[in-house]
This record gives sequence, structure tokens and C-alpha cells, in this order.
Amino acid sequence: MQVVRDLVNNLNRDFGQGPAAAARNMPNPARVQAHMKTLLRLCPCLVTQMDVAVDARAVVHLCELTLGFPISPANVAQAFDIQHPRGRAWRFPPFRVPTAGVGDISEFLCSDLLHNAGILRMELGADGWPDWQIPGHALMNSGKLRDLRALGDILVPCAPTNLVISVKTESARERLLYSANSIEGIGFGFFTQPDEFVTRRRIQLFKRMGFSAIYMPDATLDQVRDTLLRRREDLANVQNIYGTQLYRPHSIFTDDILRVVGRSAFDL
Repeated sequence: MQVVRDLVNNLNRDFGQGPAAAARNMPNPARVQAHMKTLLRLCPCLVTQMDVAVDARAVVHLCELTLGFPISPANVAQAFDIQHPRGRAWRFPPFRVPTAGVGDISEFLCSDLLHNAGILRMELGADGWPDWQIPGHALMNSGKLRDLRALGDILVPCAPTNLVISVKTESARERLLYSANSIEGIGFGFFTQPDEFVTRRRIQLFKRMGFSAIYMPDATLDQVRDTLLRRREDLANVQNIYGTQLYRPHSIFTDDILRVVGRSAFDL
């Protein structure tokens, strides 16, 4: 308990002002250096006041501070734009340029989306494996699951096989296509190129590789729908193995996962 009291006292003394419109480099708290990793995990907004690395968790938190709301299906695409290197629009900027790559940030945006919807992020146990809980999800790029990260980024417990979410940024390319091979895959990304999803061969390949659903920004999905309509085709007829729509908007992502987590993927 003394460690906790020291932590609170140092936070009140050294970081009592909160985030500001301009980043500041405040002195690191002297008595809690050994607990700095935990401190930044609990209070990621401190990257606006400290000369420390800015990881994906901190970036997503700064997006939420800028939005004024937790990450949700309604604002996740906006959050992605806020942190985009082409023109970051922080309300409270970090002292350092983020060290996290856009792929790691996209993954954590998706994870936060699930977590805020009640599909909680599983913490790692002392042995490096996730502490399993339902409803919940596991990050495959941390702990001992890293050995399996080639299969995807986020695992959602589900029958008859677990769902593995492959998170991409703005382009699908072949990296998304092959990530669902031999597993039941879910695609999630901030895709900006609708032409990657409309050719007949690409649709066949997504089905053949085992995707149950691919989620994209609502605006991009609208462009996919318009392209198909010009070919006299209906988006609703682009279906997965269960006979339901393959391409879906971000706006229904968490509702879909809540419906199947810990239950049956057949209801996707």
C-alpha cells in the first residue's frame, strides 16, 4: 500500500495540472521510477507531460481526449484520422512523436472498440498467457500468443472455432486476403480503396479464404455498394459461408461480436 500512496503523492505533486494544449516536459517522479511502466499504463495521458515513448495505448487515449468520448463504432474512423501521420489533430499533443506504428495503433483502436462495448481486453497472467474471460478478447501480439500472431491480431472465443480478427489500416492488399487461411477470419480496417473489394475474383477469394465478415468505414462501404449497383449487383448478395452479408460497416461491428462471443459463429 505504501507504493500506491507514493504513486498518488507523486502524481499530485508532479502532474497535478492535467493535459494542456501544448506538450510540456515535466520532471519524472523520483520515487516511482521502478513503476513507470505501470504508471504510464494507468495514466497514458502523462505522455503529454513527459519525455517518454508514446505507444499505441497512449495514442488511442489521446484520440479519446480529442473526441471527448470513448472509442465507439460511431467515432472509430474519426479517431483513426485524428492520429494519422498525414496531419495529426491532437487536442492535447504528446511531448514526443509516437513510436507506435499505424498498424499497432489500428489494432488497439479495434481492441478499445471491443473493450468499451463490454468485450473486455484480457490481461496477461504471470505465465504470459491471457486470463480467459467471457465476454472478452485477447491480443495476439502480446504475451505468449505472439507465437501465433501470423494468424491475426485479436482472438475472440467462439464455437465451433475461435474467431481471429485481422486488423489492417487503409489498404487490404494480399495481407488481408491470406490472413484468414485455415481459420475463421474477421477483417477490420480503415479501408479507403473500395476497388479492393468489388472484383468478382476478389470476392471469391475472400470467401475461399474463410472470411465470415469484413468491416470497413461506412463511407467506404457506401462506395462499394455504389460500384456493385452499377454492375446491377446487390451488396446483400455478397455473402459469407453462413449466407449473410460479407462486407459490413463499422457501425455494427460490436453488435455482431457481442452476439457471437462465447457462443456460435454461425450467428454472424
